[in-house]
Amino acid sequence: MGSVFAFLGTFLLSLFVALLAALQLADHFGAGEEFILVLMVIAAMTVVAMLCFAITYAGARKVRAFDIVAVVLAILALALVALPAFVEWHAGRSARVALLDRDNIKLTLALLVPVLLVILVQWGLLRRRWLRALGAEDLSRWPWVVTVIGGLIVLNPIGLEFVHAALRELRQAPADWSRHFRVMATGAAALTLLVMAWIEYYIRSRMLRRLAGPSA
Repeated sequence: MGSVFAFLGTFLLSLFVALLAALQLADHFGAGEEFILVLMVIAAMTVVAMLCFAITYAGARKVRAFDIVAVVLAILALALVALPAFVEWHAGRSARVALLDRDNIKLTLALLVPVLLVILVQWGLLRRRWLRALGAEDLSRWPWVVTVIGGLIVLNPIGLEFVHAALRELRQAPADWSRHFRVMATGAAALTLLVMAWIEYYIRSRMLRRLAGPSA
C-alpha cells in the first residue's frame, strides 16, 4: 500500500508541476483553444512516463535503467513537439521558417517544458525510492538546487517577459550588442546558472565518491 501512495503522489506532483509551468507559458503567450489540446497531451505523457518508470521500478536491476528510460522519454517528447514543424516542412515550407514560426514556438515551449519537467520529477523521485528500497545511497549528481532556482527565475511572468524581450531584441539587430541590455543580462544569467549547475554537479560527484569509499 505504501508503494501505491508513493507512485500516486509522484504522479500527482509531476502533473501539478507540469500544469503550473504550462499555465505560466500559456498566459505569457496568450494561448487560445489550442491550449486544451496541449493540456491533454501533457496529461497523456504524464501517464505514459509513469507507466514506463513503474515498469522500470519493478524490473530494473541497475539504477542506470532509470536514466535510460528518462533519456528515451525526453527524446520522444522532442520528437513529439517537432512534429508540427515537420508537417509544415513536408507541405512545402522551409524547415527553418517552420521551426521559427511564432505559433510553433509557442506550442513547442508550452508542451516541451512541462513534459520535460514531468520526466525529471518522476525520474528523480522514483529513482531515489528504488535506491532506498535497496539500502543504497540515493544521492544523485543532478543539480537539483540550481534546477529549482532556474525554474523559479524563468517560469514566472517577469522572467518570461524578460527572456521574450531579449529574444525579440536579438532578432531585430543582433550586431548592435551595446544596446541590447536584455540580451546581455539574459545571457549572463544563463551562463551563471550553467556555472552554478556545474559547481553543484561537481560537489555532488565528490560527495558520492566520498560515500563510496576507497573502492570507488
